[in-house]
Amino acid sequence: MVRAMVLLLVFASLNAFANLDGYKKHFKLIKNDKGEVTYLQMRKMSEFSLKPYLIQIKNDIKSEIRRMQQKSYDLDALVDYLESSSSKSPEAQESIWAVRDSILNLKNIDVDAVFAQAEKKGVLDYFNQEMKKALKILDLRVIAATEDPRYFFKRHITYEVVKRALDFAKKRMDNVPVLNLVSTIIVKVHNLVLEQRLYYQNMMLHYLDHVDEAQLGLTKAEADRLFSSIFESRISPINFPESKKAVANWDRYGLNIFYARLRQGNNRLRRSSGEFDEVGERLSYGFFKATENGEKVIKNLMVNMHSFSSKMATAYYYEQPDKVRRFRSLLNLGQMGLGFLPLPSWIKQQARSFIDSFTVEQRRLEGALAAYFDMTGQQQMKRNFHKQLINPYIVID
Repeated sequence: MVRAMVLLLVFASLNAFANLDGYKKHFKLIKNDKGEVTYLQMRKMSEFSLKPYLIQIKNDIKSEIRRMQQKSYDLDALVDYLESSSSKSPEAQESIWAVRDSILNLKNIDVDAVFAQAEKKGVLDYFNQEMKKALKILDLRVIAATEDPRYFFKRHITYEVVKRALDFAKKRMDNVPVLNLVSTIIVKVHNLVLEQRLYYQNMMLHYLDHVDEAQLGLTKAEADRLFSSIFESRISPINFPESKKAVANWDRYGLNIFYARLRQGNNRLRRSSGEFDEVGERLSYGFFKATENGEKVIKNLMVNMHSFSSKMATAYYYEQPDKVRRFRSLLNLGQMGLGFLPLPSWIKQQARSFIDSFTVEQRRLEGALAAYFDMTGQQQMKRNFHKQLINPYIVID
């Protein structure tokens, strides 16, 4: 009883001194005529364009090619890390070798010529225009809708844009490597654009978990329905039973999921604490500080390292602040270059899935850390994490 009261006092103290400048900067509450919150929106979102991603990926490939020209360049550290963190299954080994070969093969690509061919057939322009139309209907600014339990379920329209763009590319392009490049860009950009919503949703979940709803301008009922809408947005477009479940239990749907996952995370932390030299401060529902193998790190409690590992992902290395960004950049380049290798399509798809399992969910959940760093005034840490997102569509300042 005394311990519970102490925890409540600590939580109340955190609430009283919470810095909510970041919350006010990033989020906007939309209310109806009765003054009730109906939507939660992102305040900052640039108009969609393919250009930022094309510039980023071309520059990243060229930079890596320049690194390869140095005598000291090798991928041994990357390969060793991938192999040491993975199972010895044939699938894992095949994926690792494909990633290594894909990166090394980049030096054989005439970047400007290949991208010129990719843009020549009008496929990327077609995708660019169609995504703009779809995003106007979707209104990506909305990250939660309190009054409509099927708001997001009814708006899975961007996947159709991707399908049409990929079909259009197959009809217009006969150069297979360039077609593979264009297809990868289309899928990647689509996912990065939608990642904005997931990133900010996870940021909002941190505020909902750590700050009294009144300080956020919400009633208890409105806060509960924000939880529900956030998790409703993650229901697969073909999962009708789960959509019906959200509708039937709208006031508690999101809370039930969030706190079930929180309990799972707490149990996992208790069971795994012996794996670390030291378990430090809990930063958010999904992250905590630790010392691991003598190194200070931030661990991701909710997401594994990758699909062939049961260990927690590492979100940050304090002594090597660029390590995660560099690792993710190499994997992105490996994924981009797979289409230029003469490998069976099933190995390429297997390797792409392997790479995604290292990065996708990990990046999205880091929105919760952005909120933590805002609340605690650690702007440099927030900027460090923004760099390692490698997503030109997420705006933090």
